Amino acid sequence: MDDIFFSPEERDFFDAVLAKGLLQPQGYYWSVLRFALALSLRMDGMPDERYSRAKGSGRSELHLQQLTGRGTDKDYDDAVRLMLSIKHHTDLFKSQSEYVELAQRHFRRGLEAMMRAWQPGRDFHDYLLDELYFNADSATGPSDDQIMAAPSEDMLNQGLTAIGVKAAPAGPPVSGPRLTRFPLTLGGVEDFDRLRRGLEDLSFTLGLGSASVTLVRETGERRVTIEIPRPSATWHDVSWEDVVPYLEGRPEALPVCPGVDVLGVPFLFDLAEAPHLFVAGATGSGKSVCLNALILSLLASKRPPTLVMIDPKGLDFADYDGCPGLWDARVITNMDEGVRVLNAMVEEMESRSAILRQYKARNIAEAQAAGAALDRIVIFVDELADFLIGKSGAQDPLIRLAQKARASGIHLVLATQRPEAATFPGLLRSNIPSRIALTVQKASDSRIILDEAGAENLLMRGDMLIRIAGRDTRRVHGVRVARDDILRAVQQAGLKL
Repeated sequence: MDDIFFSPEERDFFDAVLAKGLLQPQGYYWSVLRFALALSLRMDGMPDERYSRAKGSGRSELHLQQLTGRGTDKDYDDAVRLMLSIKHHTDLFKSQSEYVELAQRHFRRGLEAMMRAWQPGRDFHDYLLDELYFNADSATGPSDDQIMAAPSEDMLNQGLTAIGVKAAPAGPPVSGPRLTRFPLTLGGVEDFDRLRRGLEDLSFTLGLGSASVTLVRETGERRVTIEIPRPSATWHDVSWEDVVPYLEGRPEALPVCPGVDVLGVPFLFDLAEAPHLFVAGATGSGKSVCLNALILSLLASKRPPTLVMIDPKGLDFADYDGCPGLWDARVITNMDEGVRVLNAMVEEMESRSAILRQYKARNIAEAQAAGAALDRIVIFVDELADFLIGKSGAQDPLIRLAQKARASGIHLVLATQRPEAATFPGLLRSNIPSRIALTVQKASDSRIILDEAGAENLLMRGDMLIRIAGRDTRRVHGVRVARDDILRAVQQAGLKL
């Protein structure tokens, strides 16, 4: 019998995804289950027997033919059978019963992952973008043919001539994960102004569509670099596992790595020196993945801080629930409780200030060196707009922490999809000098985050501009963080205690 069985809870989830995620309440269950299969196939190992057919009253069943399209115009049955055969190193074309059992387990394992990570209220397409696109495995790097998909030097020279700019190559083009960089020496000072004003026309001449050319000043007489984005099919996404070695044994108190620079070199900074961080980007920009990279960096440090996670929607931090080292061993999802926790952090700050005076220390580093048993605390607040719009009472403790918490070793990471003046008020702005801007819709949004335009020209998928206090703004491409990376980091965090 080729039926696949599901529990009543799983059936309710199908209905929720169709009605509130895909906005197709009369849609088909198989459309949800194919997403689930894709998620499970990306996970390591074989789904265990707990994912076998659901039992008990109220269970639902679907025929495998409905899920794979066997015998229809869109027949994916052989493709699914082949993928499962390769995944598990067995010939499932010879055993229908084994094929059905493995398909059953993969469908239900993928469903479990979806049920944990997505809830009504979160944009379902954004969730899929994160899970199936941002986190998709990539090749080891762009091939020579793919790199040639970027505009050539001749094409660039023609484009520069078209906007009246005289320039000569100052070295060979260099390809990074997403951009190709062309170093140039300009003919004269006036060419810089013409180039700066003509970037939009240059992008159009090069056929870049909505993508934009970036102009970077370099050290040296009349030296600049033009960064040209390549087609997304040629991008080399860097995985979390690729950057973990760069975090090992770091001397910084709170080293974090949100991604790599335009040449593919891991970009690290010390959150303790930041000392607070504001992260913002539009839906689909990769904000959630960026936050996960920051959290995993902290969990990987030699002395992990205590983490406080406040997520009013209860979505993006769900996999950290119960993580060792997490304040109260859980993610805070209730807004009123979140405000109480922030006020508790203010009290903790005042208590630590008294301890610093006791040790005659100016900051937590000096107190730790003198023997004080104090760990740093990092407070993550997602969806800051939900917290600050209305009279939640969150603004006052956040401002107090931003103003005074650095010395006592308490740090803020505040994130939002809505970079507006109301969600990043003046007293927070002036006390949180370090910012990460992912792709936004308008230049005005970029200015709210960075105090400068530019983020409106980014390439989505984790492309970001980072301005750390006292340093120049840097362009960084976010690392790819898979759910398995999070679960593994949470497990390893327990071993450090």
